[in-house]
Amino acid sequence: MAVVGTEKPWIEAVTLNLGARQVTTLEYRALRIEHPRVRVLTPFQYAASFLNRTADTFDAVLSYSSIEHTGLGRYGDPLMPNGDLEAIAQTWCSTRPGAYLFLALPMLADRAKCVLQWNAHRLYSYFRMQHLTANFRVLDQIKTGDAAASVLFVLQKLE
Repeated sequence: MAVVGTEKPWIEAVTLNLGARQVTTLEYRALRIEHPRVRVLTPFQYAASFLNRTADTFDAVLSYSSIEHTGLGRYGDPLMPNGDLEAIAQTWCSTRPGAYLFLALPMLADRAKCVLQWNAHRLYSYFRMQHLTANFRVLDQIKTGDAAASVLFVLQKLE
C-alpha cells in the first residue's frame, strides 16, 4: 500500500491498524516515521527506483488532500502546471492490475468550473476529475463536507 502526500501519518496508522503489511509514504518534504512497516520515500527516490526497475508496486494507493497541491510548489515540489495529472499517471504505473486508488479531492458544485488558487491548491470540476482518473473505474464517491467539499473517490485501475 502507498500513501501519496502526508503531514502527519494518520492514514498510515489507519491502514496498519486495518492490516496492511507494508506502507510506503511518498512525500516531497523530509518526513520521519519510526515504524518498522512504514517506509518514507520522496517522489524522486521512487522515480529512480522505477527507472532502474527495482520499485515496489502497490495493491492500493491512498491520497487525501495531496494531489490538488501537486505541481504548485507549495510543499517543495517542482512547478508543473499539470502536476496533478502527472501524479495520477505515475500512480497508475506504480500499481498492480486491478489495484485500488482512494482519492480525496476538493470538488466544486459547478460541474464545468475548475479553479486554481495559486499556490495553495486546485478546486476540481467533474470534467478535470474525469481527465485525472481516465484510466480508473469509479466504484464509489463519498462526499465528506460542504460546498467546495472533499469527495472521496474509490477507484479501480483499468488495464
